[in-house]
Amino acid sequence: MKPLSKNLLAFATFALLGVSVGCSNKMPENASALASLSSNRDLAGTVTIVENQQPAEEQKQKLLAAKEELFKRLSGRLMKAMADGGPAAAIEVCQKEAVQIAKTVSEQHGLEIGRTGVRLRNPNNQAPKWASELVTAKSETPTFAVLTNGHTTAFLPIKLQPQCLMCHGPKELISPDVQSQLSKLFPDDRAIGFKDGELRGWFWVDLPN
Repeated sequence: MKPLSKNLLAFATFALLGVSVGCSNKMPENASALASLSSNRDLAGTVTIVENQQPAEEQKQKLLAAKEELFKRLSGRLMKAMADGGPAAAIEVCQKEAVQIAKTVSEQHGLEIGRTGVRLRNPNNQAPKWASELVTAKSETPTFAVLTNGHTTAFLPIKLQPQCLMCHGPKELISPDVQSQLSKLFPDDRAIGFKDGELRGWFWVDLPN
């Protein structure tokens, strides 16, 4: 197979990973949404977001560092797969290795980290329960919060970039070989039909006390 240029590798990697994440450390603008989350704690003691409470700056930086590490590892592995076998091989990495990469980053940083989507490609990538209403509200604001169990969290939006359309855009823009691989590896895929700039999903990070 003819080697891909460095620029094309980077372009294709971002298309597959589909991540352009807001990393602002400002107070979230959706304070009313957080208030709603806090008020909806059920009698069974479900962990939810505490109203009007923010993590310390040091904790925010730990959350962001873990997100950056996950992005770095995923993008590096996808670039190698693209160079070796093209988009189909990279999609296989997403299916077989992405969860383990997230687990490794979680263990190294002493927290939990993952990705979820507005519409899921992998049904195992469900958001944690504390973030369920942020998902329902399709929050587009980077959110840092403290949970009722004392953990600190980040919920960071992923916006679709133009280069991501090759795997997440309208079906007519996805090549037949990519469609075939998606059907094979993700038979319940719902993560297509997105437009440039549309909210695609989120990184979530959960840091214990």
